[in-house]
Amino acid sequence: MSYLAKFLDDPKELLTLILATAGGAFALWRWTIDQRWRRVLHAQSLIENFVQKKNTIDAFKILDIVGEEVEFELLEKSKKSIKLTNDFLIGALSTFDQKEINDEREIVVRNIFGNFFDDLSTFQNHIDAKLIKVKDIKPYLEYWFQELTGKGRVHDDARFGVQVGKYLGYFGYSKVLVLAKDMGHTFPKKP
Repeated sequence: MSYLAKFLDDPKELLTLILATAGGAFALWRWTIDQRWRRVLHAQSLIENFVQKKNTIDAFKILDIVGEEVEFELLEKSKKSIKLTNDFLIGALSTFDQKEINDEREIVVRNIFGNFFDDLSTFQNHIDAKLIKVKDIKPYLEYWFQELTGKGRVHDDARFGVQVGKYLGYFGYSKVLVLAKDMGHTFPKKP
């Protein structure tokens, strides 16, 4: 007599098998839901920490303004107003083969963006480790990637997006380029 026939002949054995299978399926489903919930909570925690950083706030300020003067702390801890235009930002985010020396105002902006791009790279590192997914962070970063690529409401100059893409590639911020692409915001190659 086969093992399957034994289960079919004995209703108690069959019921036990069905209940055990259903219980296991429910436990697996519940575990999957819990893992998804933990992933989303982790992504929200990363976003919360990211947006609270002074450097991120400064980068957001730069990306949210064009044609206005904004006060930033310079290298010697004094404050100075910097007029944020697309041309200024393109110059500040120049690569060393485009421009060898930057003035103090440009260096301040470069430092802000350098730290900002390091922090954005962290998101891609978490995605690569499968701790979060792009869809978990996309709603929070969508606006900023539109601005960085020059396709935003404030920075709608493709030249700006081209320069940011060059800067990211030149200085090794490949994780930010991958994150932008995965979010559907590739940096333009030509204005």
